[in-house]
Parts: sequence; structure tokens; C-alpha cells
Amino acid sequence: MSRFVHLLRVSFLFVMTTAHAKDLGVYGETFPIAEENLLTLIQQKLKTMEENGDLMKTRQTLAEKAAQNIRHPAPVKGLIKTETPRQWLYDPSITVDKDIKDLKGNLIATKGQIVNPLDTLSWGAPLLFLDGDDPEQVAWAETQHTLAKWVLVKGSPVDMEEKLKHPIYFDQAGMLAGKFGIRAVPCRISQKDKKLLVEEISLDGGEQP
Repeated sequence: MSRFVHLLRVSFLFVMTTAHAKDLGVYGETFPIAEENLLTLIQQKLKTMEENGDLMKTRQTLAEKAAQNIRHPAPVKGLIKTETPRQWLYDPSITVDKDIKDLKGNLIATKGQIVNPLDTLSWGAPLLFLDGDDPEQVAWAETQHTLAKWVLVKGSPVDMEEKLKHPIYFDQAGMLAGKFGIRAVPCRISQKDKKLLVEEISLDGGEQP
């Protein structure tokens, strides 16, 4: 009896092995197995591009695009020209999230303390946000404080700096406009006591400095 059971087991294993070994055909697209070093492929590609001159062309194209982006950054999205004047106070105070010490280990601020930079520092000359492609806004900016810092939201800071002979900044990706809640230009930010006065100014009424 035991021999008979053994034969059944052998027969069953043979059938199962044969079934699994059966050629089931090809389903879908197949690809050869290739294990090539990615770095080697990149080096080969760069070598080919260098030999046929494509690498130099690519470098030149990238350099031209970078120069173009510097001279003419993408305009800040969502800003309009001021029609209705608007002003508000911005509190620059921050809550310290951990103890702050100086290089000598002296405690400057403790965790949870509210710190206003204007308690110890001055904002200085006003910050002017404007569209550098709008002659009216440029003319307005020229009537402001001589030390005011110009921050363009549109236009070429490089061309304007070359023309006016003083530093011109650009609000890349609208980070400053977003921080202060600016929705229209021209806009002026100046210090008022321990806060900042943000003014969106309409030029239709002949705003004066």
C-alpha cells in the first residue's frame, strides 16, 4: 500500500512539473535584458554630442537663456496697476521657535519670545514696487526718496540699472509681494513706528511724495 501511495506521489509531481514547463506562448511586447551602467551611457552621449558639435550648441543655448532670464525675468503674476488706493500696517514681529544665542553663547532670545526687528533696526529708505515697463510708474518712482530701493515686478532690472546708474532689484516669483500682501503697483513700503506702512498708490490723482 505504501508503495502504491509513493507511485501516486511521483506521478502527481511529474504531471505538475510538466504543466509548469509548458510553453504558454508570448503575451505582450518583450525587451532584451540589458544592464548598462547609466554613467557610462551619459558619458558616451556627451562624447557623441561633443564630437558632432551638439554639446557646444547646447551650452550656448543654455547660456543665452540664462542671460535672457537675468535681463528679462518672468513678470510677477497676479499684480495689476493700482486703481483704488489701499494701505495697511504690516507687523514684522516673529515668534522665536527655539533659544537663540550669539557666538559667545550669550542668550539673545528665548523660545516663544516675540521679537520685532524694528525694535533694534531701522527699515531705512522706502521700498518701491513698480512695473518697469510702465513709464508713468517709473516717473513716479523718480519723484520718491532718492535712496529708495526700486523693486521691479515686470521689466528689465539690468537695462534700468544701466540707464539710471543705481541698483535695481526684481521680486523673483513674487516672493516679497506675497509676503506683504501686495496686489497692485506702484506700491511703497516705509517704516511707521514699530511697523511697516504698505501703500498701494493710484497715480490718477497725482500722488505726491
